[in-house]
Amino acid sequence: MPGLLSLANELILSIADELDTRKIFRGTCRQINAVVSPRVFSYITIDIHEERLDVGISQLEALATRSTCTAEYVRTIDIRRLAPNYGPNMGYTFVNGKFVVDEDPKDPKTNWAQEKMRELLPGALSALKGATTAIWKACDRDPDWVSVLVSEFLGTLPALDSLHLIAPCEQFVPHLNRLRISSLTKLVVSSGPDAAIAKIIANNPCLTHLDVLVFRTFGSGDITTLHSLLEDVPLGQPLRLEHLRIGGCHIRFDHEILPHLRHLRSLKLSYLNFGPPRDLWRTVWRARIPLEAVTALVNDDLIDYLASVTGIKKIGLLGANTDVLANRFFTKVVPRHSKTLVSLSICLSSEAMVLRKHNASILIECTQLSRLTIAIDTSPMGKGRRSWTIS
Repeated sequence: MPGLLSLANELILSIADELDTRKIFRGTCRQINAVVSPRVFSYITIDIHEERLDVGISQLEALATRSTCTAEYVRTIDIRRLAPNYGPNMGYTFVNGKFVVDEDPKDPKTNWAQEKMRELLPGALSALKGATTAIWKACDRDPDWVSVLVSEFLGTLPALDSLHLIAPCEQFVPHLNRLRISSLTKLVVSSGPDAAIAKIIANNPCLTHLDVLVFRTFGSGDITTLHSLLEDVPLGQPLRLEHLRIGGCHIRFDHEILPHLRHLRSLKLSYLNFGPPRDLWRTVWRARIPLEAVTALVNDDLIDYLASVTGIKKIGLLGANTDVLANRFFTKVVPRHSKTLVSLSICLSSEAMVLRKHNASILIECTQLSRLTIAIDTSPMGKGRRSWTIS
């Protein structure tokens, strides 16, 4: 009778993915170890702070001295705090409209960890040359030399094509301005100074996927625009964006922005300060931008756009709407894309968008639909209305 080892590698990996004890499963025999190890060790987190100094320094030492063979399998690097003095009791003082980190308390173990980190971090990072994705959540207690080192390291990765920057602080702007990665195609930035984001975008002209979410303090007066994010891109050398997600920005598609969108396939406007301009979707239609996926706040203009084009594969509707818009969506939009629609997400506060018999009969005509997120009326069961994802 065929046993586990007779299965194809793909099936063994599928079994491993379902287990909470994948590392134990990996150790059952050499054959399974060879198949599962690249998956188990494909993701590494480097996080050094007050509460995990010993673990963090031991990890750096293992990587730097090459005493572990797992580094060769790493494809995603998640760099978090590189600040031995970061801890639950750290404090901030509000000075001149900004929070300033309090002076570090002197601690022998913290000083030891800082010295070891300076010694080991360069070698540890150099062991991770196979990474294709990097996530960097900069900490305001990271030393300046760490910012320089990480920025330079990212620029040396030969196959890095995806970079996630989470809330980069003002102190890292000079280092981020120099960040150039020849293979980078995907950039995800969650907040951060506009000037730094614009410089990173301009320095990496091969970007095809841009995802920017900007969070501003209420009443700060700062306004981020799509124009400000793309202002450093050289004239006559537009980006060839295929995927664009923008949140918290004021956007306008005009002669300065449209050249970057000629190849756009996916557009997601997750939330917008001031809302989208009234002519945005009309501009997309007139420019003949070949969108296949759209997620945005629903309004008359979006419904008009979706009802005037064909071939959309993914639709996401956000915000609130009226029964009139809901009726137009199900009668005018859904039939228009019934042969191509594979994903539909409706996150709206409207009774008319709840899945019921009349709109279920329309959705059932979408022969390619494989994922549906919609509220279902469960009131006959005494449970009210709930949101369900059906795959």
